[in-house]
Amino acid sequence: MNIKPQQGVALITILVMVALATILAATIAKRQANTAENTAYLMRQNQSLLYAKSAEAFFSELLVDDAENAGNIDYLQENWAKPMPAFPVEDGFIAGTLEDQSGKFNLNSLVNTDGTPNPQAKAWFEKLLLRVGLPEKLSEAVIDWQDADNETIGSMGAEASYYQGLPQGYLPANSKFHRVEELKLVRGFEGKKYLQIADYVSADPNVDTKVNINTAPAMLLASLDPKLDINTVQQLLQQRQANLEYFSSVNELWEIEPFRQLGAEVRSEAGNLLDVKSAYFKARIEVQLGERKRQFSSDLVRKDKAVYVASRSMAPF
Repeated sequence: MNIKPQQGVALITILVMVALATILAATIAKRQANTAENTAYLMRQNQSLLYAKSAEAFFSELLVDDAENAGNIDYLQENWAKPMPAFPVEDGFIAGTLEDQSGKFNLNSLVNTDGTPNPQAKAWFEKLLLRVGLPEKLSEAVIDWQDADNETIGSMGAEASYYQGLPQGYLPANSKFHRVEELKLVRGFEGKKYLQIADYVSADPNVDTKVNINTAPAMLLASLDPKLDINTVQQLLQQRQANLEYFSSVNELWEIEPFRQLGAEVRSEAGNLLDVKSAYFKARIEVQLGERKRQFSSDLVRKDKAVYVASRSMAPF
């Protein structure tokens, strides 16, 4: 009997079994490490979300307190408009700001509750489009995106047939905007074109909203009439901000230059679209835990001295 070959085979078998056991043990250890890492990641994510909701509640309370104690005027010197100081938490901090979206043009105001276009809002929006360097008739595409029918309202309108004909086709919403980023999908606002107007528009769910002249940017106010010079308007707003001044009524706007030069017709049309109070805000919240920073956005609507969350987003801003 030849024992040595059998011993060699046994030794190889043992070595193979040891190798397999080692590989199996390493695989199990790696999977356990991955599981622990994934669990820790999910725990940090959930913890960050809870911290963000706490900041959201803080901002909501600020807005409620403002509604109860500061009257019907909102301006940028109030407490709600001040950045939230970095608040320390275990292994990190929370910080955030509250931005007034009522100081922007509401895309949803272009279509009335009965589905018909709002001519006054459309006229202002077209002047804003021209100011930022876009064709004024793109207002038709924005209205078609919202209205329920499948008929374009003009040469630059767009309905289902247009969007389905794109390389990666889709359908128009046929409803109001829920997020201003939806404008990227509308004809004429693709890519960098959207960025030209993004800072001046909002997606307030209330179609009857008005623009707060105390928080509106110079570009938007200057677009009320082609005669207005944006630099002059910008200087006016900066001066009033430095002097802690604000408008108590829309009529006060028409009493100062350069708005005093506007005619009665422009004032009448714009008067129905302007206000001095706000109801739509965006909370931008940052939570840092360890070396990871997460960003959250919440759209807050204030109504009848109460605040509710219209939408939340975990996309970086």
